Amino acid sequence: MLILLPPSETKTRPVHAEAAPLDLDAFGMPELTDSRRMMLRAAVRTAAARGGADKLGVPASSPELVERMAQLEEEPTDAPLTVYSGVLYDQLDPALVLGDDRRILVQSALFGLVDAATDRIPAYRLSAASTVSRLGRAGSWWTSRLKPVAARLRTELAASGSPLVIDSRSGSYRSMMTMRSADGVRVLEVSPVQERGGVRKVISHDAKRYRGLVTRALVQAEHTPTTADEVVDVVRAAFGAALQVELDGDRLVVVDRVG
Repeated sequence: MLILLPPSETKTRPVHAEAAPLDLDAFGMPELTDSRRMMLRAAVRTAAARGGADKLGVPASSPELVERMAQLEEEPTDAPLTVYSGVLYDQLDPALVLGDDRRILVQSALFGLVDAATDRIPAYRLSAASTVSRLGRAGSWWTSRLKPVAARLRTELAASGSPLVIDSRSGSYRSMMTMRSADGVRVLEVSPVQERGGVRKVISHDAKRYRGLVTRALVQAEHTPTTADEVVDVVRAAFGAALQVELDGDRLVVVDRVG
């Protein structure tokens, strides 16, 4: 089973003595190394240039982020679940151990894809909507480079005992690497909604929390689900009566009933 997560805008900068600097050659998925190096150089150029803060989306209250982006290769790194923070990642234990049959990949505007179990990343500031020097919009630039990676992941999943993708990414990151149900692989898009008086509407900000809760339920489950129905059973068992969980085609709908 593969779980796809979005990155977080907020990140925690590693400060412990063992935090080594960025080493792209140590990342998984080495077919992305050259692309990662190109995007890294572009991000550093952007940070060093005039107007870099606006292009990187750095708030005026945090000018130190621009300086850190300009020297990103020297920045300390740590495990992704420790660096990424915020509403979604607050639901996950940074020390969780993933088995061979459960994998978490984080979509990243800087690195393309990050393996939560093996890669080590710095606290960077770059989103899919960022415009970087010579490459343009980061999310769009990654699309063609991630297409063959998605095909390989699909082939590997089809041959596994759990050909499932749990897609908890937001729209801009789904566009970077499209994953849909086909060829024996089921892709379930986690879709939190709020129901009031029988009327449902899409949840915006708090959707991240529910996606984090779904991820936690699936990685902590005693056995890895192998079908969509088993995914529903696992998440329902974890949520109890607090939330309703159901399938709607390829959507895993998490319903928060209000009132």
